[in-house]
Amino acid sequence: MQYITTAHEAELNAALVMKSWGYTDAVATTGGADGGIDVRSSRALAQVKWRGGAAGRPEMQQLYGSRAADTSKALFFFAASAYSDQAVQYADQVGIGLFIYDPVGAVTAVNKVAQQFVVAAPKGTVAKAKMPLDDVLLFGAGALALIGAVILFVLLAGK
Repeated sequence: MQYITTAHEAELNAALVMKSWGYTDAVATTGGADGGIDVRSSRALAQVKWRGGAAGRPEMQQLYGSRAADTSKALFFFAASAYSDQAVQYADQVGIGLFIYDPVGAVTAVNKVAQQFVVAAPKGTVAKAKMPLDDVLLFGAGALALIGAVILFVLLAGK
């Protein structure tokens, strides 16, 4: 399996997830003074927390404030661990979707806003945004073995 091992990989994963939800122009920022925004799209903004303890209300407030007057943009927060109760309450009040991602990038909705988004999202795009590399390799190896067995059968049957 290919694990997320850096903050930038976590941001790239969040951008990939957002693209799967229809935010096709989602791009991970490259660092610097990003104002707390790690992924930008013309229709959404996201912050990604890669390490550490639970994400708190101050981080939700920072994300909410970074949207400024453009209230048409959706707000998402992706965390590797958990959220404080205050963060969840605030996010529900202001409309931030909270998600936890696992080590291979699959996301799970945490709060009411995120759960409502999951219901409205295209089927199958939220629970798992990508197939782990090991699964792809295993599928490819199985298909190759099957093809080899068919070829061998045909060769033996012809004798």
